[in-house]
Amino acid sequence: MSKSVYSIVLNDAVVEAVDEMAYRLGTNRSNMINQILAEKVAYVTPEQHIRNILDRVEGIINNQEVFRIMATSGDSSLMIKSSFKYKYNPSVKYSVVLNKNGGSASGELRVAFRTQNSILLQELNNFLDIWNALEAKYNQRDIRYARSNGRYVRILNLPGDDYDENQIGEMISEYITGFDRIMKLYFAGESIENIEMEYAEFYKKCLFKI
Repeated sequence: MSKSVYSIVLNDAVVEAVDEMAYRLGTNRSNMINQILAEKVAYVTPEQHIRNILDRVEGIINNQEVFRIMATSGDSSLMIKSSFKYKYNPSVKYSVVLNKNGGSASGELRVAFRTQNSILLQELNNFLDIWNALEAKYNQRDIRYARSNGRYVRILNLPGDDYDENQIGEMISEYITGFDRIMKLYFAGESIENIEMEYAEFYKKCLFKI
């Protein structure tokens, strides 16, 4: 969606209130005014579309004890921390980052281990080898990802207008919870056969293959 520069006259007190609201929400004055006007005329901006999706993800994740929502700035990302039972006491952080793409949204899931333990990092690489092999076997579509030193980035192939914001939020939440659960099965010592069975069940239940 294109944007243009407009000159408008506003009361100083109104601008001050807008700036305070923008600061609380982690955005800037222009975006805040744009959002307020869009809401007034019942228009959903691409930024609001993304925020609605992330709000749905947050609502689902908040109901699961293993996750905790972390404070984020801005309207296009959500950070989630997962509890992790392992001898090195690591933590794993999931970041959902969505981008405007016309009237829809695209994005990525970023996974990061907060550890420098070389053994744990190697185990993570081993799990990602298994996970990526399962994705390639069952998903059978172009899956783009990158990984390095305890970090993993998976491009999310979000659907278009056939699905509403709540459904897209559910898809993202479903993928995060599935990844988290299966990863922890690996670190708990489950066999590759059982991990594949769990992935197959997870994949079969997915509303949409992202």
